[in-house]
Amino acid sequence: MDLEFLSAHIVKRGRFGAYNMAQDASVLAGLLARRIKRAEKHIATAESCTGGMIASALTDIQGASRWFSQGWVTYSNESKIKQLGVDKSIFVLDEGSAGAVSPEVAEAMAIGAAKKSGAELTIAVTGIAGPTGSTESKEVGLVWVGIYLNGEVTTKSAEFGHGDRHSNKEAFTTFALRVALGVWGEHYDQEKAEEESADEDDSTTTTSVPAALNVLSEGPQTGDWHGDVAWSEGDEEPETEPSEESAIPDSDITWNED
Repeated sequence: MDLEFLSAHIVKRGRFGAYNMAQDASVLAGLLARRIKRAEKHIATAESCTGGMIASALTDIQGASRWFSQGWVTYSNESKIKQLGVDKSIFVLDEGSAGAVSPEVAEAMAIGAAKKSGAELTIAVTGIAGPTGSTESKEVGLVWVGIYLNGEVTTKSAEFGHGDRHSNKEAFTTFALRVALGVWGEHYDQEKAEEESADEDDSTTTTSVPAALNVLSEGPQTGDWHGDVAWSEGDEEPETEPSEESAIPDSDITWNED
C-alpha cells in the first residue's frame, strides 16, 4: 500500500458489545445518504462477507448516482490484494499475522477504496457469516468494519453469533451503516465545535459550546479511542411529521483498546 497516502491518516479502533441491531438497513442508509448529499461528498464501499448488501442498501435510494461512487465485493484474499491494495503479508499463515477478519484488513480495505475511488467516505467490512469458518480465536458472527472519512480511519468490531448466514450478513450490513453514521456525526460535530470555538475567540460576546460537543472535541487525535460515543444525527430541517430518525435509540457503543 502507498505509504505516502497512509502517512496522513489517523486510525481509531474499538469494539462493540451488543449482539442485536434492531434498525433496518434501509433506514440507516437513508440517514447516511442525506448527510452525504447535504455535505456534497461521495461514498464508496469495499465488502467481503456482506457480498454487496451495503452497496445495495445505498443504491436503492433514488438519486444515488450523485453521491455513490462505486463499490467492490472483494470476497477472496487475492481480490483484496489486487483490487484494494491490501498488503498480502496480513494474510500469511504465520504466527502473528492478522488474518482476513481483522481490524488491519478492514482498515486497509477502507483506505484502498478511498484511494481508488477518490471518495471522502468509504465503508469496508470483513467477517465470518457462517455456518463454518470459525477459528480458535474468531467465532462465526464476528465482523470488523473500517470507515475512512476525510483522512481518518476508524475500525470497530461486533459479534453476532446466534444467527444463520443470511441473518448475520444482514446484521453486519446494519452494523456497518450505523458505524458510518457514528463516525460521520463524530467528525462533523467536532468540526462544528472547533468552528464555534474560533468564533468565540473573535467575538466580544462569550457564548458556551454545548457540553456534548466539548466531549467530542476533547478526544485523542491518534491511537485508540476511549469512552462512550454518542451517535449524533446532525442538524436536520424541521419536519411536520415524526421523523424516522426518532426510531434510532442512543447507541451503547464504547471504544476500547483491542
